[in-house]
Amino acid sequence: MTHFANRFVAHVVAGTLVPMAAVMVPMAAVAVAAPGVNSAQCDPSVYTHCVTSSPQCDPNWSRNVWTNECKPPPPVPDWYIPKPAYAPSYAPADIPPPPPPPPWAQQLQPVWDEGGMHWVWKRI
Repeated sequence: MTHFANRFVAHVVAGTLVPMAAVMVPMAAVAVAAPGVNSAQCDPSVYTHCVTSSPQCDPNWSRNVWTNECKPPPPVPDWYIPKPAYAPSYAPADIPPPPPPPPWAQQLQPVWDEGGMHWVWKRI
């Protein structure tokens, strides 16, 4: 390498790696010193309330890490409409039910076409 390239690489290393190391070392020390799991105050076997003797929350509840308080999820909003049982996962919520099969498609199954937004008949 030329003298210029050596100096350039030295400046890049000193300008990026040293500040990064100065930030990363304290972060690593905090990660090693902090406990892996903070103890919550919710009993996973009791889904209606929290107790003080349990080490964790119900997975569906939210936990405030500062106060160790567990709260149930909010209720479903009035505007939410769940998908019908016949709707595939990729279909919109307002999908119509599949129509009865035409005479030529008695052995075929209805499949939702997401491109055309309608039911098509395919052999499955």
